[in-house]
Amino acid sequence: MFTYINSEIKNMSFEDRLNNQMKKCGIKAADIHRRLGITKSTVSKWVNGLNTPKGQNAVKLAAFLRCNVSWLIEGKGSPEKNIELELGPDLRGKAPLISWVQAGKWKEIDVSMIRENLGTTYYQHTANVSENSFALRVKGDSMTSSSGGKSIPEGSVIIVDPNLQAEHGKVVVAMLDDSEEATLKQLVIDGGSKYLKPFNSSYPTMPINGNCTIVGVVKQVIQDF
Repeated sequence: MFTYINSEIKNMSFEDRLNNQMKKCGIKAADIHRRLGITKSTVSKWVNGLNTPKGQNAVKLAAFLRCNVSWLIEGKGSPEKNIELELGPDLRGKAPLISWVQAGKWKEIDVSMIRENLGTTYYQHTANVSENSFALRVKGDSMTSSSGGKSIPEGSVIIVDPNLQAEHGKVVVAMLDDSEEATLKQLVIDGGSKYLKPFNSSYPTMPINGNCTIVGVVKQVIQDF
C-alpha cells in the first residue's frame, strides 16, 4: 500500500499537483487570477493541464500555494521542502538591491563596490536586462492603481535597467533636480511635452522639461505574499 501511494504521487501530472495544492490551501482559480494578476484564460489552462506556468509566474504561483516550485512544476522533491524558489534555466541573473538615494546617483556610483559589499542583498530575476541593472523596493502607494489597472504596490521589488531607452508608456525610475532620491513613475510623452504619471490618480502628474534625469526603465516587478 505504501509503495502504491508513493508511485501515485510521483506520477501525478502538473494539473493534478496544482489542483490538489489549491484544494489543500482552500484556493480557487479566481483567487490566483485576482492575487497574481494572471488572466482568467491563462489560469484556466493551468488548472486544466493545457499549459504550464514558466519563469516568474511559476515562482509566484508556488509561493501563493505555499509549496516547492520544483515539485509543483516538475514533480521533483516534496511539496513541503523549503528550498530556494528558482527554475534554473529561466533565471537570467541577479540584481543588487539599492536605496532610492543610491538610485538617483546610480550613474555616478562605483557599481563594483556595491557588488563586492558582503552585506548587499541580491534579487534573482527572469528579466532580459544588462549587467548594470539593479533592484529597488517600492515605497509609498503612488504606483498602486486606484482603478484596478496596472499596479506596482508598496513593498514589491522592481528590476531596473539603466541601459534601456526610456519610451512613452514605460515605467521609469527618474531623478528630479530638486530631490534627494529617485522616484518611480510612468513616462508619458505627448507631442513635445514629457510627464511623470503615477498609477494612483490621487497623486498629480508632473511635467518635466530639463529638470529630470531618467535613471532607468523598469523591466520586472517581484511581489512577495
